[in-house]
Order: sequence, then C-alpha cells, then structure tokens
Amino acid sequence: MDSSRVTIMSRPFAVLGLVVALLLPVQGQANHDRLPDPPQQSTNQKLPSLPHPYRAAITVSGLSSGGFFAHQFHIAFSKLVKGAGIIAGGPYGCVENIPNPWSPFWSRPLDRVSAAVVACTHYFGSRYYGLRPSPPEAEESVRLIREATNQGLIDDPANLADTRVWLFHGKSDAVVPLGIMETLKQVYSTLGVHEPKLRFDQNQTGASANHGIPVSTFTGESRFPVRECGQHEPPYVIQCRYEAAELLLRHLYPEPLRPASDGPHRNGSVVAFDQTQFFDPTDRSVSLHGVGYLYVPTQCAAAQCRLHVAFHGCKQDVDSVFDDFIRDAGYNRWAASNNIVVLYPQATASAANPNRCWDFWGYSGTNYANQRGPQMRAVRAMVDRLIGQ
Repeated sequence: MDSSRVTIMSRPFAVLGLVVALLLPVQGQANHDRLPDPPQQSTNQKLPSLPHPYRAAITVSGLSSGGFFAHQFHIAFSKLVKGAGIIAGGPYGCVENIPNPWSPFWSRPLDRVSAAVVACTHYFGSRYYGLRPSPPEAEESVRLIREATNQGLIDDPANLADTRVWLFHGKSDAVVPLGIMETLKQVYSTLGVHEPKLRFDQNQTGASANHGIPVSTFTGESRFPVRECGQHEPPYVIQCRYEAAELLLRHLYPEPLRPASDGPHRNGSVVAFDQTQFFDPTDRSVSLHGVGYLYVPTQCAAAQCRLHVAFHGCKQDVDSVFDDFIRDAGYNRWAASNNIVVLYPQATASAANPNRCWDFWGYSGTNYANQRGPQMRAVRAMVDRLIGQ
C-alpha cells in the first residue's frame, strides 16, 4: 500500500481539515479556481480522500475515446461502478477481432489501430485500402467479457444487472457510426441491462448533434469560438440547447435532481492533483498526464456526496482545450447542487497516442481493457483514494 495513503487514512481529522481548506471557495470570487495558463504539468498536491463519500453511487461517463473507456471501466469494475453514460462510444474489446477484408476468407483480424480508426470509429473513414471492414459484433464482445471474467481479469458481469446505462448518439455524428452504439446497446442487453435501466437516446428530438458533448449554452471563457450543435471542432463542447451531463446524471441517479447551479465555481472548487501517484511516470506508453482535476461542491465538506468520473475525448484534454471540458461541459453545474463530486482524470500525448485519447485499442499494452491495464489501474486507484478504501 502507498505509504502516503497509510498516513492519510490514519489521520482522518487532519484530512478533513485539509479537504475543507482545499475545497471551500473564496467568498465572492467565482473564478478563484481557474487553471493557470498554460496548464501546469506537475503539482505537489495529493488527491485527498473525501470526508463523506457515498460509496454505493459511483458512476462514470465519457465522450468518444472517453466513452469507449467509460464502458470498458464499467465492465471491468462492475462491482464498483453503478452506472455509465456513454456519448459516442463503442463495445468492449471492439478492436480485437475485426476481420481484415483483404485477408483470404477474412481469416485474419485487422490490427488494433486500423480497427480503431476505420471500424470502431470512422476517424479515418469507413474503408480499409478501398474495402469496408465488417462492424464489430455484440456476440464477440460478450465472448471477450466472459473470457476475461473466467481468467479473473474483470469483475463478474452479473453485477451489471443492477446498474444503469445511458447511451447517446448525435444524428450528425459521422465519427462514431450509429451501428457501433447499437452494438454497444446489444452488449448491455445481453449482459442483463434492460429498459428502463438502459436508455439509448438517438437524438430524435432537439438539435442534431455532431461528435461532441452537448451543453445547453456555452457560458465559459474559451480560446475557441462557441461551437454550435452541428459542428465538430475544438473544444468539442457543442451548444445544443440541451445538456448531456444533465440527461446522463438524471438517468444514472434516478431520484429527482435539484436544478443546476448558476454559479458552480462559486458553489464549489476545481482542485488540481498529482496523477503520477497512480502510475509509473517513467513509462511513457501509459499516456497519462502529470496532473488530474477534481470538482467538489462546497457542501461536500460536511455532507455525504456521490462520485462521478468524467473521461474527456481525444484532443479534449487540458493541454488541448485548456479548461473547457473541466469547467464548461455541464457536469459541474449539476454536481454543485446535487452533492456530486466529479473526477476529471487526464490523458496526454505519447508516441502511440498523439491525439491524447483514452486507451480502447491497446497502445498501453495488451491488458488495456482489464483490471491490469495501466490506465484502468490508475483510475481505479484514484477512485479508491477518494472514497477511502
């Protein structure tokens, strides 16, 4: 066990004082917690344990690579995670067995990178040297999940039947095909998650969304122009007059949510913390940033709070879009008024991951999708630190 964690866990009253000091906002300064520009690459601030965590209500969500990763994390740690919101993501092990259309009798699968960008997504189009690969099959994903379970690499998927899942696909999204998300829905259904616990929003109402995270109105300061719902441009936070964070949190936490705060950074704080405690920073293949972020409502210093983990998409990390995802993707507005702490772990660039994506195709190693994967272990350790276990 990490010796710093032993010290923290053995001094609960000191920790409580530290957390309160760190997390209470400065009165009258709504923007006191703005990130330094450019964002810091390291910090000595350690991730604290929350004073009053509600350990039975941990949920995750993500966009694009973050959506793939949120699903992957949900599957691998289904005993811990009680719900997942997935925006433009796909099924577990999606890249593992996509047939190569150029291979005789389709006997050999595509390499994982090609599968990731022409089959599981259409990031580089839908054809592989002129031929169209087959889409992933739900049966294959379920087979991989069963196999990983039998090897003790992930939790028993029977846990999933007690969880909640919200899926969203924008009608204008050409990066992740609708069929990929239909496969994802089928995977969850096969594993025992059914309506009304499983909801698939195909954007049949409201503005047609492109590949991004919808918000009602983008109100923050940004380096980028405000992106409308049909655009696919940085920071990939798109103004749609409806809010993905609200929709997914309402589904994952089915009791009525209180109205969103009109000043989440007056009613809470963003805290930077040292992510390198949770992985080997000398291993560049892990592709995790030195700094992660945490949003904590002021009231969580004294009240019991739930934990939600939000995974950014490719090129949506803090170095790419500054604080637009951490502060302005909508999560904090709803978290502030509903006792929800939001963890924003951060990926970074590496030789095999120049676009700063979360690992859903194996650039960090063959264990990328199970509990031994370096990114999976790191995020799980962050969660464990926060909830004090």
